[in-house]
Amino acid sequence: MRMTVRRYRRRRQGSDSLGFSQSHSSAPFFDRLVYLSQSINQTRRPDTPFIVLVTHDHFLYAGIQRGPAPLRHCCGYDTLESAFSALETWPSARLVVDIESRTMPLIQMLDMLRRIILYPPFTAVSLLVRADDYDTRLLCKTSGPFDVLERQLPALALQQALTAISAPVNNRSIYFSREEWTILQYLSQGESLRNIALFRQRPYSRIVYRLGRILSKLGLHHRQELLHLLHRISLSPTR
Repeated sequence: MRMTVRRYRRRRQGSDSLGFSQSHSSAPFFDRLVYLSQSINQTRRPDTPFIVLVTHDHFLYAGIQRGPAPLRHCCGYDTLESAFSALETWPSARLVVDIESRTMPLIQMLDMLRRIILYPPFTAVSLLVRADDYDTRLLCKTSGPFDVLERQLPALALQQALTAISAPVNNRSIYFSREEWTILQYLSQGESLRNIALFRQRPYSRIVYRLGRILSKLGLHHRQELLHLLHRISLSPTR
């Protein structure tokens, strides 16, 4: 009975996702603050980059590199995998991803990014998205505590946005939980709610409830709206 009460309390508090558990280790956040202050105060180029940038846009990369400190301490990569390898060497660096340069479906990229922003060492992630790409902006903002920035911001505004460092926020009422994200992935693959219930070994009514939560967080009213959105963002980008 006591175990059941504890499990219910855990479910009620929304702690079914490890990524939303309160972490007692905030070292990476304070490491970034220390690095930022050191980069501004010293003239010598530090060994550790302030930003790890993923983009195919050489103009964007050059613009950031020619910005003021600490933005000029930037390393650019063509793929997300190579950027993850760099973050293992420089865990205090901030990851900036140009969504326009992705080579995989958006939901697959966001799944990879959720794993590093919701779990230790809680790497700060900024996503550059076109202002007119409403579907992508909507999904990015609800997928996790990402810093979503407009790609067309003026140079000064973009530099200020990339330099700013805020404490990580875990707001379970805004971001998808682990279960909701899994359901969203299944739906993007064309699975029905009944099949998802079988795969997850959950009651069908529970899957319907989770679907309602997903629609609410996305600001949608009908399941068809969600399916159309998933179809649009699940397409691999053409280069």
